[in-house]
Amino acid sequence: MLRNVVKSFAVIALILNVAVASPFQAQPVYTSDWKPFVNGEKEEKGVVSRVVQLAFWEMGLEAERASLDYYFSYKLVKKQQILLSYPYFKTDQRTQEVLFSDPLMSVENGLFYNAKWQQYSGKAIDFSQQKVGKVAGYSYGSDIEPLLKSAKVYNSDLQALTALSKGEIDLLPASIEVAQVMLHKHFPHLLHEFKLLENHRGKDSVHLVASANDEGRAFIQRFNAALARLKSKGMIEQLLTSNVVVQGSGYVRLVPAEGFPLITGYEMNAQAEKQFFVIPQGSRATVLAWHDVVLKPHATEKVFDGMMKYSQVKVVDGPHAGRSLFVRNMHLEVE
Repeated sequence: MLRNVVKSFAVIALILNVAVASPFQAQPVYTSDWKPFVNGEKEEKGVVSRVVQLAFWEMGLEAERASLDYYFSYKLVKKQQILLSYPYFKTDQRTQEVLFSDPLMSVENGLFYNAKWQQYSGKAIDFSQQKVGKVAGYSYGSDIEPLLKSAKVYNSDLQALTALSKGEIDLLPASIEVAQVMLHKHFPHLLHEFKLLENHRGKDSVHLVASANDEGRAFIQRFNAALARLKSKGMIEQLLTSNVVVQGSGYVRLVPAEGFPLITGYEMNAQAEKQFFVIPQGSRATVLAWHDVVLKPHATEKVFDGMMKYSQVKVVDGPHAGRSLFVRNMHLEVE
């Protein structure tokens, strides 16, 4: 009975992000930021970290995070100098070097390009003629990995995305949600330039890995059994579908629209006259009031009104930070 109470409280604590003192034995596990799936140490846990934590609790353990780059974490697990790390995609080579848990969850990978430098729409692609990049130590799943045999290797996601933004490479594989988080953070003014190849996307599972020794084998066996029990009770599904797992930042991004590359907004002066401002693309804002065309149902699609009507926002960065402006809906992208 007590064990069931502890398990129920564990799920509630994860979903509500309740800070509680752990009654469990600490077990070090290595990971690094991979937002939104693995967040920073002082931030709310990402969804993969939540799954790992819940499985550890089911085992009577507390996941004690140790932060280390994925490339070096994997090398240390392979050399049996540390026991555990997550998350990793499974490849044939890796299965010969380390032990893999059962899947934690699935992540969608894709190939990004920069529309400023390349246009791929409707074209057959000869990948041998493309300049492709990748990040050291990363794998991108069974659908994409075969395309990366001659890829240029970068030390970090940010270095690789910077190279793509400058046209130094044509294509960059990435986990789609991870790349989107980084693009919003580091390249908000260039969001409209980064595109995905629609026919080269694939979902692959991510896993916890352990050293290929007796200790690692025993741990993976216990971990998989704990994960299976949680899945059979629907607790993992509950975690993956909770509203806390995926949520917006609360901001909108001001972006160009097709046929309207310049973003403008206006405020009313003391004489009730409109005063227009040019807003740099990529600026962020909070919505003060959505126009009724967004909020209310309609008998028709209201395509024109949906684009052209103005909602009121408060700009939070850039030269107009702090100013309340009316901006056309087509320029507002929810983060």
